[in-house]
Amino acid sequence: MTGIAITVIMPVFNAAPFVERAISSVLVQSLPAAEILVVDDCSSDATRDIVAALARRHPSVRLLCMAANGGPAAARNMGIAQATGDWIAILDADDAYAPDRLAALAGLVACDPAADIVADDLLDYDAAAARTTGRAIGPGAIPPGPVAVETYLAHNLADGRGPDWGLLKPMIRRAFLLSSGIRYPTAQRHGEDFTFMVTLLLHGARFRILDTAHYLYTQREGAVSRKASDMTRTTIAYGALARAAIDLTAHPAIRSAPGLAALLLRRAEGLSRLDDAHFFSQAIRRGAVGALAARALRRPSFVPRIGRQVGRALHRRIAIWRSA
Repeated sequence: MTGIAITVIMPVFNAAPFVERAISSVLVQSLPAAEILVVDDCSSDATRDIVAALARRHPSVRLLCMAANGGPAAARNMGIAQATGDWIAILDADDAYAPDRLAALAGLVACDPAADIVADDLLDYDAAAARTTGRAIGPGAIPPGPVAVETYLAHNLADGRGPDWGLLKPMIRRAFLLSSGIRYPTAQRHGEDFTFMVTLLLHGARFRILDTAHYLYTQREGAVSRKASDMTRTTIAYGALARAAIDLTAHPAIRSAPGLAALLLRRAEGLSRLDDAHFFSQAIRRGAVGALAARALRRPSFVPRIGRQVGRALHRRIAIWRSA
């Protein structure tokens, strides 16, 4: 597809060690981006200087600067306001595109001209090992046709049975954003992309996903190296994500659809379990017994939930010991 103009929007904040990698991955695309809008969210390191230097060498790169730190949602919205392409593709500063990503997404648009949103599977990237480690969703698990909001929510339950589809990075038809007026929710610092996608789907957006992977997603801990990445800026905020899911149940289209509300509440419950598990592991590591007691008083479900988790862990350890 040759006539498609794509704007890539990348919010950045203190991304000096890796921002050039992300931008370079767009510059080498087999289907060149019409423009690369890098939105600096008031970085305090050398991020802005690095991007400015790249912009001087590459006319397609443009540096935009936020007047005040507003988080990724506000930065992406600034990019949307400045974009001129037919389509808007999202890239996080700690991630990268495979060289054929934009061409692959454009090919899906050519196959389904009615699509408003397209995406692809993620290639998990181990930064310490400097290699990809496989697909996040995997072949055959992505539906061949449009993804309805029910299907999208059913794959965002945070139940440990597969990766959340909310991690997928979309390419969106700019005309749909302009006609709908939908933007990223700036009140959210976590889970804003999930809320944004659900809102688009509720507004009738037609969403297709490629059954191939072209987006390099940097893992917090590498699957091969087992080392924490010094690149990723993804933070753990399960509690905030759970609250965002609950807040979405107030949407008029959700209130009139009990099945959708139930899926959002299941997501919130799954995220709450993850939040409790993360809090427990961090408190044990710090020896913060008082913090554990306070959480148990504040959240009655915390003790039985963690008790079940500890019991399962002990059961696995005993099974390993017996088989040794």
